[in-house]
Amino acid sequence: MSAAKGRGAAWTDAPKGRGAAWTEERVSAPEGRGVAWTEERGTSDEGRRRLKAPRGRAGTQRARNEQRATREGSALSAPEAHSKHSRALFRRLLPLGGEASRAQAADDVLGAKAARLGRAFAAGLPVLPGWVVPVAEAIAALDAGAAAVRAGRPAAARRAVLSRPLDDGLARELREAAIRLGGRVIVRSSSPLERDGRWSGAFSSVSEVGPDDIATAVRSCWASAFAVDPLERLALCGLPLEALRLGVLLQPEIRMAAGGVARVTAGGDSSTVIVEGIPGHPGPLLSGWADGASARVPLPFSPAGTPSIRDMNPVVPPEGGLQDLIGGGTVAAVARLAAGCYGELGDDTIEWAACDGETWLLQAQRSAPDGADGETRRGPAPRPAVAAGPAARGAPEALRLLAAAGPAGPGHTAQVTAALRAADAHNGQPGSREWMPLLAAVVLAQGRRVPASPAVAGTAAGRLVACRPHERPPGDCRDAILLVDRPLPSLAPLLFGARGVMTRSGAAGSHLAEVARSLGVPMVIGCHPEPVTGPCVAGRDWIAAIDGSTGEAALLAG
Repeated sequence: MSAAKGRGAAWTDAPKGRGAAWTEERVSAPEGRGVAWTEERGTSDEGRRRLKAPRGRAGTQRARNEQRATREGSALSAPEAHSKHSRALFRRLLPLGGEASRAQAADDVLGAKAARLGRAFAAGLPVLPGWVVPVAEAIAALDAGAAAVRAGRPAAARRAVLSRPLDDGLARELREAAIRLGGRVIVRSSSPLERDGRWSGAFSSVSEVGPDDIATAVRSCWASAFAVDPLERLALCGLPLEALRLGVLLQPEIRMAAGGVARVTAGGDSSTVIVEGIPGHPGPLLSGWADGASARVPLPFSPAGTPSIRDMNPVVPPEGGLQDLIGGGTVAAVARLAAGCYGELGDDTIEWAACDGETWLLQAQRSAPDGADGETRRGPAPRPAVAAGPAARGAPEALRLLAAAGPAGPGHTAQVTAALRAADAHNGQPGSREWMPLLAAVVLAQGRRVPASPAVAGTAAGRLVACRPHERPPGDCRDAILLVDRPLPSLAPLLFGARGVMTRSGAAGSHLAEVARSLGVPMVIGCHPEPVTGPCVAGRDWIAAIDGSTGEAALLAG
């Protein structure tokens, strides 16, 4: 078994040959169970009508999903899960999609990931069955880790969690759950903190876990709360150690043909789904190690305005490239799943996997989660007019004039540099955010363009600081544009004070991009500044500007 640091939804391949045969290894379901399970899932007559509309390929696939989930033996509303025998056997674990998922405080009981998947399961979306270790079960172990941190021994915190054995009752239930899920499971962290996108990719999951290893895997997920990255995010969010709470979700390990991320953009009478993915499991894409490919799938109507969104068959345009890797049918199925999730739950971002001709929902969330004040956080506003407005106050007149000028001509670079130095003297540094949009307009108009692709919307400008993983940045990252090789989750703490991010590789659906999106930090990907900067970016000072909506990027020598 292997831990995947920072890959909250990272799945790995099942043993050779298991992908198509693992359901056959299960004990067959009791007679009549499938019908009862379907009827119990609906919460109203209208809900049942929507769940039971088997029209076309989508309805057929949903019927297959229901049959497979029923065979798993852990479906929340299956009679076996609620039978006297199961209630006697599972007193500590909770079935995915049960009453706890529908409770108002489900995130605090199950963790955000398990709670959202439970609601999706109950809504009829294709979710793999599972069992949940409630958040409360981890409190004693996590308190032991927190005590080590308070004692000034943060490196000993994970050891304190791992060395705390599970009691026999919980260990016995975990082993039985793994057996009922096919004997090979993925153990996924599920924290209440993950309802906030700033925590995307912060905690670990463990794959390829058998019944004899399940207790160790659960403790490994708990111990991941005390890695360097989560502790830094905790401090930057201003939260106490008591906020580190983790549930654990157990689901069957499947052999994935493809996987990735999809995001719904809804507006007016039409909507769009951006599907990103790679062949095989989506872990490398989510953790920043794979670029993947994408496809833009238009929807003919608003997802929130249709009662049968999952029965549609979206047409995949030839642009994008993803359909060449995984097939147009899979792309269309993912778009349909993303739109259905948006319509049922209001979640605009999903992680997905394709296996044996079926498409599964791995995770669902809203890309701009509610903050502590209850207001939805959004990214930066679009680029304003360059020579007017509050953003220009305090900036030298020369800078405002240069912002309105056309493309750089002879002598313009020197003028811009002089204006920036004058602004530096006037405002303290190019970090005066009040006039950052104006600085961005100047650099984008006068600087040398660098090819890039859009990732996270918004405009930003500032000093360029090159960062490498596991190395101390060469300069102060606050109010800077960060240049990184890959969007690795471990870089997330640097984004809390940064203005923007440029990555040489990676995908817009990576965990780090989700952190940037939640913080309102613009981001571009596929950016290689070396033709402008030379091989050593840190050899001189550069002012960078990016537009994450269009993929524009430019540099000026400081």
